Amino acid sequence: MKTVLTISCVVVALAVLGGGGWFGYKKIKARHDAAIAAKGNPAAQVPTPTVTQTSGAMDILSKVHNAYTNVSSLSIEGTSSMVIDMSQVTAADMNPNMTDAQKKAAEKKTARRPANIPKAITNSTDITIKLARPDLFLVEGTGKTEAGRMTMTNTTAAWSSGNTNYTLMIVGGGAYKKFTTVPDRKTALMITAQSGGLAMAIAQLFFDEPSEMGKFITDWGQTDDDSVDGQDCYTLTAKMMGQKLKLWVSKSSYMFLQSEITLGAPVSDTDIDAMMSTFDTNTNKTPAQIEKEKAQAKQQAAMMTKIRGVITETYDNIETNQTFTADDFNYPVPANVKLTASKF
Repeated sequence: MKTVLTISCVVVALAVLGGGGWFGYKKIKARHDAAIAAKGNPAAQVPTPTVTQTSGAMDILSKVHNAYTNVSSLSIEGTSSMVIDMSQVTAADMNPNMTDAQKKAAEKKTARRPANIPKAITNSTDITIKLARPDLFLVEGTGKTEAGRMTMTNTTAAWSSGNTNYTLMIVGGGAYKKFTTVPDRKTALMITAQSGGLAMAIAQLFFDEPSEMGKFITDWGQTDDDSVDGQDCYTLTAKMMGQKLKLWVSKSSYMFLQSEITLGAPVSDTDIDAMMSTFDTNTNKTPAQIEKEKAQAKQQAAMMTKIRGVITETYDNIETNQTFTADDFNYPVPANVKLTASKF
């Protein structure tokens, strides 16, 4: 009987320890999984560069700057391709202010997609860039976007053939149209970021203007050499709003031939603060409104770790020092689109 009691006590003790260990394991695993999820897509992570890598990147970027600012004109054609997987995004991600009860209810409906959020989004855009000194420019993007069952064509353009800067947006094949004058070239070029962020950067380099997106790029480092369409290239990597940015720079011309942004990395609070301070130009907002918007942006930024995707821009047919006239920078605006003054 003593032996039986002893064995029973041991079995009970092991059961308690085992049960406690199991539940402890579940909690540890949950914390581990949450930590892994918070890190996001491993392919979007950028290792901290060495001093040598940073120095190499800065030297190449300096030569890139010189390459663009030392030509009298520039003509480029390229394409932008985007493939984004949204399948991991849940209703709770879209509404971070849900109560615990609402989140549990949403988790039980994992098969149901959040309203208006497709599982995948793809976009393909043809980009044309034409620049000439002192102030002539034309950046156009025409593309097709597919999101779930919806397909739409989009056109964005920014140009100036003299003293006036214009922008045009035609979205959804014409469902939304906007043709405006804008006060400065920087504001006009902002619209081109929707067609290709590198297109905007190239135009700003050419005119030797500060790059707004450059404020959100950190951890520059030179990486292994590569090639694009048979052209030898240096490659650089960096973090852009937390996401991995990779650039291919021609070894012969020191101009950009390709860029690639890999999505799925966390966005820091510092990145969000910098972005809103730079692009939110509405001076009528109260400090309370600004802080509320920042808080909402930071909550929704957590969703970025669940997004997977790659945005690639590739540029070819690069010609420099051509002779252009002002008429070469006029854009053919559709007759049924009215011109309005910008509210920027």
